[in-house]
Amino acid sequence: MKIKHIYWFAAYNLNGPSARYRGYFPLEYMRKNENIQYDFVYPERTVKGVYKFVKVYLTALLFRKKNSIIVVQKICSNGLYANMLKLLVVLRTNNTQYDLDDAEYLRQDTKTLHYFLRKCSIISVGSDALKKYCNKFNKNVFMLTSPVIYHENIKQTKNKILNIGWVGDFGNGNKISQEFSHKKSMYEILFPVLKSINKPLSLTLIGIKNQKDIPEIHKYFQDADQISINILKDLDWENDKDWVYEEISKFDIGISPMTNHLYNRSKSAFKSKQYLSVGVPAIASDVGENSKYVLNGINGILFNYSEELKKAIERFIEMSDIEYALFSKNALKYRNDYSIKKYYETIAEHY
Repeated sequence: MKIKHIYWFAAYNLNGPSARYRGYFPLEYMRKNENIQYDFVYPERTVKGVYKFVKVYLTALLFRKKNSIIVVQKICSNGLYANMLKLLVVLRTNNTQYDLDDAEYLRQDTKTLHYFLRKCSIISVGSDALKKYCNKFNKNVFMLTSPVIYHENIKQTKNKILNIGWVGDFGNGNKISQEFSHKKSMYEILFPVLKSINKPLSLTLIGIKNQKDIPEIHKYFQDADQISINILKDLDWENDKDWVYEEISKFDIGISPMTNHLYNRSKSAFKSKQYLSVGVPAIASDVGENSKYVLNGINGILFNYSEELKKAIERFIEMSDIEYALFSKNALKYRNDYSIKKYYETIAEHY
């Protein structure tokens, strides 16, 4: 079947990276390059938002277009929005897809999640760990790694003082999420290693939304005069394709520390892919999908222990421009493997 229309029902608005990178950005690519039309909907309580949902919902239910697919993305709640979509996938089961890129079953009630996994005709997931989990409920599960958008930002030269960059959600989450949060990974894995390196470093952090975290970070490094801290503020995440890759191109290495928790093993290595897509070598925990994209000693370095992380950073500090350029070149080599075009082609081949 040649897909001609997609009804996409997301769990969050465009402030959520999954809604942008697995939903809206690919849909825009498909509209412009594959002549596939779409409706993109997420839950909102404004009159305009409710009207749009009702209109798209009734169209998908009563006047569904030929060669169309219905995608329910990451919805695990049990409110009106979720329950109406439960009814939709039962009445319009053919070519319904549930999309999941995080192990939501570890931090949310699973009733709605399991319902969609059982009732949708096909399931797309962002990691092998998620595929294994979802196969318990549905045999039609396929890998759909989260894509990085097309951009023209390319790393040029290594800075004189190594700039270590990080992009992500610094939040600690609720009590359940704290064990695998980025904040825990930064404070337990990265920050202590940086303080132990007695050479000049620059640390750039992108994605700290809680303003209380900023003075806390500065206080942590107050006795580490060798480290310069740069925290970007007031960022427009809905339009991150317009600025985030330009900022990443200023990094010398992109860092992705993760605690070895099942939730992190289920992630799609999106952070590492963002760095590599700009030609910035990645230093990443050897957890989950990271090893698929970070090729150890070729376009970055994988680590398991603090001492390995320290050696990796020190290696890049001392690295010649020639060796660094080779790492950077290799980082760019495989970005078609996680492009939006590849994302579309993977979806298309399953219909």
